[in-house]
Amino acid sequence: MRHQQQGVGYLFMLLVVFLLSLGLGKAVEVYANSVQRQREEELVHVGSLYREAIQDYYLSAPNGQHRYPDRLEDLLKDSRHLVTRRYLRRLYPDPMTAGAFTPIFAPQGGVWGVTSTSMAQPIRAHIPRGVTQTASDDIRYRDWRFVYEGK
Repeated sequence: MRHQQQGVGYLFMLLVVFLLSLGLGKAVEVYANSVQRQREEELVHVGSLYREAIQDYYLSAPNGQHRYPDRLEDLLKDSRHLVTRRYLRRLYPDPMTAGAFTPIFAPQGGVWGVTSTSMAQPIRAHIPRGVTQTASDDIRYRDWRFVYEGK
């Protein structure tokens, strides 16, 4: 009788290992999506900080001579006024790549926005508020633009 039951325990263990690996695979996928969603939220937040800083720089020009900053570093220290103004505490990294944002230059000169360098596709189905997007069917994070277009 014992000879006929050989291998049943082995098959049961294989089934358990298979089910555990499926569960672990799904858990890793859910975790990866969660991390990407958090980075996406951070991208929208930091991009909005840059857009608002560029807007403040543009609107606070002395003598009403509105112009964009020549480079992103100008947002850290604006010496156009008697008292130095700081629109950003530091140049924040791109949450999607941990690198620097790519500046977007205005036609009349100066930086009027930033964009990510990430080639990943967004999870969101809609464009976040305050983000402009280049027209394309294959949307990537690099297509999200955080721009202030002065009047």
